[in-house]
Amino acid sequence: MKKKLRKDIFMIQCLFLLVLTGVCILLYMAFMPIYYEYEKDKQMIQAYHDIEELDLSDLDDKDYLVFANYENENLNFTIADADMNPIYVTEPVDNIDHTIQRNIAKRLDVFSRDPEINRSSGKLLETARYRGIMTQNGKDYYIVIKDIAAGRKSITMAEKFYMVLFLVLMVPGSICMAFLWKYLLEPLDQIVFAAGKAAEGEPGPKLEEEGRYLELNQLAKSMNRISLQMKEQNTQIEEGKRQMLHHNVHKDQMEKRRKEMIANISHELKTPLAVIASQTEMLGYAVDDRDYYVSSIQEEVAKMSDMVSRLLDSSVIEHQMERIIQKKMDMREAMDYIILKYEGMVKKKKLHLETFLSEHCFVMGDREYIEQVVDNYMANALEHTEIGGNIRITLKKQKSSIRVSVYNEGRQIPEEDLEHIWSGYYRNKREPKQQENGFSHAGLGLYIVQSIVTMHNGSYGAENLPTGVEFWFKLPKYEEGQELK
Repeated sequence: MKKKLRKDIFMIQCLFLLVLTGVCILLYMAFMPIYYEYEKDKQMIQAYHDIEELDLSDLDDKDYLVFANYENENLNFTIADADMNPIYVTEPVDNIDHTIQRNIAKRLDVFSRDPEINRSSGKLLETARYRGIMTQNGKDYYIVIKDIAAGRKSITMAEKFYMVLFLVLMVPGSICMAFLWKYLLEPLDQIVFAAGKAAEGEPGPKLEEEGRYLELNQLAKSMNRISLQMKEQNTQIEEGKRQMLHHNVHKDQMEKRRKEMIANISHELKTPLAVIASQTEMLGYAVDDRDYYVSSIQEEVAKMSDMVSRLLDSSVIEHQMERIIQKKMDMREAMDYIILKYEGMVKKKKLHLETFLSEHCFVMGDREYIEQVVDNYMANALEHTEIGGNIRITLKKQKSSIRVSVYNEGRQIPEEDLEHIWSGYYRNKREPKQQENGFSHAGLGLYIVQSIVTMHNGSYGAENLPTGVEFWFKLPKYEEGQELK
């Protein structure tokens, strides 16, 4: 089973403290008594040398201060002359004779002129005595310096006390340590959470990069970079999905329109084929009207040729649209060229042409196809404008696009047909068929318009005005530095 890092760190730290404490106690038990004895022995020897500097026959207050300083260090003094008269005794005054008898008179055999340290152990205390005979001015003095501390026994009691104290403090100390580690490792928990999110393919929360620990800060910076990259990648993926969906919808729409075109073509071809069949049959009976029937057959063939040509134009446009070359072009220049091209037809039909063309209207596009869009709008306007009517062409800049419109005076388009006129071969059944150069109009022009404008990322439409109809399209305005496609 997997373990948490915090738990392992906590257990390792507790084990380390336990071992460290145990080792300290063992070292204390082994070396503290030796060290204590060494220090006390050195202290008693130093006290003996300091007494040699005193005049034991005539002690004054300053001399008593020397004894007091050592007594504060738990040393006890008993000094008597050869007649066992007390010179200095640390014990209370009422016990002086008894102290001299016990420490000196009864133990004269252990005194020598070379002082020695003797140790004795009792039930509670371990006592160290430094005994010696000191001679001053020809007179002998018996000196006993005794360490009255508990010695090893006191050290053993201290060891037990420290052990109990350690065990008592271990529990609250461990609890405090657990909370401390939780606080210290909180940044690591956040990094683990962010890493888990990254593993699931989702960007995690932004991590603090200026925390207490350098290593965690570096790790947080790396995780933040990973999260940022994942956000960018997710954005790109979503954009790719959106474009793919748009492409699929557009493809479905194109397929639907293609089927509609085939159905409409089939319907449109039935009439001229039926006429040709009947006229051919009549040629066998009516000899005098042969020229009429031949002319009628030629007219119907021309109608079918016109429809087939438009169908081929639409098919070529759909298949070649992905290979169009878009580059910066001046729409004002293109519009001037197109208007000049239609000038003769406008004069022939005695139409009034108005133009409102703005300067510096640049777009990204394929000029050949964009001119075909305007050509279709112009042909549609010329077809539906009566002799002496008005046509208005407008080119203007908008906030982020260039707008081109062609208005023609004449009959409006029925509202229920406005959204259908862009489909191939659509025709309002109530509208009488118009003639263009003597042939029936096949209805593919606006379908070609919507295909070209869509591939240029533009928009298109038609609006009924009080005295006529306006067809328009918009293309994105060229921006400096825009990449060529």
